[in-house]
Amino acid sequence: MAPLPDKKRALRRVMAARLREIAPERVRSLSRDLCRQAARLLAGREQLHVALFAPMSHEADLTPLPALFPRHAFYFPRCLGEGLMEFRRVRSPERDFEPGMHGIPAPRETCAPIAPDALDVVFVPGLAFTSAGARLGRGGGYYDRFLPRCSRARIAAAAFPEQILAAIPRQEFDVLIPIVLTAREESLSRRDARRC
Repeated sequence: MAPLPDKKRALRRVMAARLREIAPERVRSLSRDLCRQAARLLAGREQLHVALFAPMSHEADLTPLPALFPRHAFYFPRCLGEGLMEFRRVRSPERDFEPGMHGIPAPRETCAPIAPDALDVVFVPGLAFTSAGARLGRGGGYYDRFLPRCSRARIAAAAFPEQILAAIPRQEFDVLIPIVLTAREESLSRRDARRC
């Protein structure tokens, strides 16, 4: 029987291949639905400090949220190496982002950082999830190290149907995600499509 880390590596390869097969127009459609669901976590509340992520190809895109909620403050990850990251405020994507690790946009060092325990909501990326909140990341351990420090934040993931699995191999340091938003197959109205 293969050791747990080997099983996770094999599943990462399978999931990365599965996600690459999703057509770009489907990614956009499912992302709109996930954006609409994520907006419900932010609506009707005073200013929130929200952690987002710049999506890699074939990941859910929640980046329309800052334009929908200008009263909230939005933060994006900046990798520091060795599985460590911090979040910094992004006010203007055109001005505040620079190429980061793996070419993923990251906030510039000049952007204001936030302490993990000051975040109200954290949206987490991943390759796969279970409905019970198990998560398969990309293997760097960044979020598994960061999330335990977010003592008061609501933690949520946004997943496509293709990313929901019955089970994911877990190690003792793997953090469970309490809220897993899953995109629905139904089509969105034109009004909703414009909003997200």
